[in-house]
Amino acid sequence: MATNYAFNFWLSLFVFVTHILANLVITKPDMKLYARLEKLTLFPPGWVFGIWFVIWTLQFVLFSKTVGSQFWNNSITLLFVLVCIGNLGSQYAGSNNMGWLIYIILILCMLISSVLLMERASVFFLEFSIAKFATQLYVGWATLAFIVGTGVILVTDKQVVSDESYTIVGSIILTIVPILIWATWLKGIADYRIVSLPYFLVIFAFALRILSK
Repeated sequence: MATNYAFNFWLSLFVFVTHILANLVITKPDMKLYARLEKLTLFPPGWVFGIWFVIWTLQFVLFSKTVGSQFWNNSITLLFVLVCIGNLGSQYAGSNNMGWLIYIILILCMLISSVLLMERASVFFLEFSIAKFATQLYVGWATLAFIVGTGVILVTDKQVVSDESYTIVGSIILTIVPILIWATWLKGIADYRIVSLPYFLVIFAFALRILSK
């Protein structure tokens, strides 16, 4: 069994590092893509995406703390690999305009897998506190990526929803989700407060954009 944990650990680490390097190549500056994304008011400015480096740093720390442990069981390993595949795949599909259906499938893969990963990893939160930060922060950013990505498709690409309407709906979501998360914590139901951190970042960036106009 220990051998299996070790294999899962090194497999996950390999996929993790590979997907980061591939991401850096895929997301190279592209003015045409940037102009397409900027048509969505709710799309955050480029500096907000620096949160990826925070997330990846936390995940690196998670690897350093869990090497050789039972953390890397089969279910967590599978979900982690799916998260990386969904992330890299959606980035590639979006950057290369491969079609909205492929993009949605891949980003949903990232989102759903990250939520399930957070839940499966929760039993290790007391043993590896970094797991809580690494998994919950990723879920928060993954939900925002889905909201923004869907907006780009509906507003910019398909033009079936106006930017004004999507901005209103998106703003409501950005407000309600953190309130619900903190309400569940105050009532002692669950602690997902870290999930809300990316929301506060995007709300701040969105406020700056509105005030600058």
